[in-house]
Amino acid sequence: MPRSFYARAALILTVPIVVLQLAVAVMFLQRHYEDVTVQMTTNMAREVELVRARPGLAEALDIELGQGPVPGRIARFDLSAHAMRDRFHQLFEGVKVDAVSTRKRVRLGFPDGTWMEFSRSSVSASNPHQLLVLMVAVALLMTGISFLFMRGQIRPIHRLARAAEAFGRGQTAEYRPSGAREVRAAGTAFLDMRTRIERHIEQRTLLLSGVSHDLRTPLTRMKLELSMMDGPEVEELTRDVAAMERIIDTFLDFAHEDAVARREPVDALDLLRDAVRSAPGEVEVAGGPVTVELQPGSVVRALSNLLGNALSYGTHARASVSATAEAVTFTVEDDGPGIPEADRDEAVRPFSRLDGARSNTRGNVGLGLSIVRDVARAHGGALRLGRSETLGGLKAEIVIPL
Repeated sequence: MPRSFYARAALILTVPIVVLQLAVAVMFLQRHYEDVTVQMTTNMAREVELVRARPGLAEALDIELGQGPVPGRIARFDLSAHAMRDRFHQLFEGVKVDAVSTRKRVRLGFPDGTWMEFSRSSVSASNPHQLLVLMVAVALLMTGISFLFMRGQIRPIHRLARAAEAFGRGQTAEYRPSGAREVRAAGTAFLDMRTRIERHIEQRTLLLSGVSHDLRTPLTRMKLELSMMDGPEVEELTRDVAAMERIIDTFLDFAHEDAVARREPVDALDLLRDAVRSAPGEVEVAGGPVTVELQPGSVVRALSNLLGNALSYGTHARASVSATAEAVTFTVEDDGPGIPEADRDEAVRPFSRLDGARSNTRGNVGLGLSIVRDVARAHGGALRLGRSETLGGLKAEIVIPL
């Protein structure tokens, strides 16, 4: 079966029409048309017998007489001629039927060497193909009209699919339900779902932003008080405050609204270099320039998270960008311990930490890979985790379709 709904609907529409055409053609040609030919041939046979008994009536009956051999020739696909010949063979012994030599005429050859010639219309219906031509023409016309109507019915489904795809990429496309009742119901349900999701995202953003903002004031006061204190415990408290600041920054990144920012054409290699410049260490960069439409801020933030993880768990990191006709891929590799295949799904879940530590002095809240995955999904892509074949550590790829 075809994969598209339009092709399947077209197949459902055309197959019955073709089958109906074939059935009508077979029934008409092999039943009705042949029966009419047999009946007309029987009537003509009476005239032939009359002319053989009284040759003077030939001219009045539009029958031509003559002598000589008659070849028995019938066109292979002339169904009425076959029916006519079979009927003449039943009525006249040894007769030969020639329906090919003279156009629109039939010649009968008898065993005594005489022949009779008469019009083909006397033994078969004239222009039988007109019904078939008319039937095919009307079928093609109605099929074309049906295709146009079906295309109009499928167009609202395409609009709904485009709106859903755009929303999946973080864009809000204009959409108004239209079409049949079922399609309108699906479109209305999609709009309600989109509204609920947008409300949920807005509430999550306000919650995380508000909490993070409110926590900055006491943290700033704590930093000020620590700067005026002396003692062995000050250094440890300062590290704890710095870790809390990093956690707050991570919350703000997770709640950032760049995921719904407008795309613009940028050089993917330049974005990668921007992220590398902010990385806390040396990173090897590879790849060539390629211009794609991305959300620059969110992509740089995602790459920075990957580079930060790579340099936190390893000593050497490598970043590259590659492009094909279908997608652009950002790759970050390191020489760290990597992530076991069984734990990779857990690693990208929000607030998940695979180290299992109860303390969090490093400010790791388990949102780094989750942010990267959200950014990839906002572009209609995906985050893929694997093992680096060259460095031996984690290999993270952000694949974004073009």
